[in-house]
Amino acid sequence: MNLSDLLEKALTLPAACAESPFGPESICVRIGQHGRIFASFMPMPGWVSFKCEPNQGMDWRQQYPGTVRRGYHCPPVQQPYNNTITMDGTVPDEVLLQMLYHSYDCALKSLTAARRGELLGVLRPYHEQDEQTVLGWIDSERTYFRWCAGHVGSWPLQPGMLNAAMARNPQGHTFIWQWEGQPAGFLSLFSQKDVENGVRFGFVVLNDALRGAGAGKRMIACAVRYAFDRMKARSLHLSVYSNNPAALHCYEAAGFSPDPTRAARQDQVMGESWEALQMIRR
Repeated sequence: MNLSDLLEKALTLPAACAESPFGPESICVRIGQHGRIFASFMPMPGWVSFKCEPNQGMDWRQQYPGTVRRGYHCPPVQQPYNNTITMDGTVPDEVLLQMLYHSYDCALKSLTAARRGELLGVLRPYHEQDEQTVLGWIDSERTYFRWCAGHVGSWPLQPGMLNAAMARNPQGHTFIWQWEGQPAGFLSLFSQKDVENGVRFGFVVLNDALRGAGAGKRMIACAVRYAFDRMKARSLHLSVYSNNPAALHCYEAAGFSPDPTRAARQDQVMGESWEALQMIRR
């Protein structure tokens, strides 16, 4: 991965935009226009700077001495909160992406709740009266199985089925995602029982009218922050069918990657074999 590839990845993150406030020799990527900078790219001499928590930043500097150093551009008091990386191939691609997503998270956490809501939307608890709205977003049998793998009941869906399915897991955190004050998505967060402090995403669906406008990325980013900040998760987990490329791209843009400890699952759906990929986000 080169500097251009990493910049392209940064710009896929929700509400990310590029500016050059310090001149053409650097590119800064912010959350929202004129918002917090979470990545600074310097094509010459081939450096990138990311925000970091002090302990995590120190760990990376110790793992890659000389290649990862304290933020060169910062006053001493801010240097522990920034790392500058020389893009010489020493740091593996997967670690560069971890640094990018960690920096994005640091920048998000520094925003007020109101500003995060403007950029990513907000989660509110799901209520039984929301069922009709959510079921209205499930417009076909294929969409239904991609959404829940059949765990809500048999197709076609009937009133009461979603509420009954959610009631079967009272420990889950079930939400409506609101965008610009209107219900726009639905998801549940559960404990990943075989992983300490692991949280599993499930039943994720977006109002189809919002597809193609980055709404899915915002919803997932909003839920990621909730899981890490409110549920104190240390890792996030989900399954997604490989025949659902839009969802797969959305999860990848939110920092999820294939889980090397979990093999893909083959499900028989609608007379076909569907591959369920297992993904993780730390």
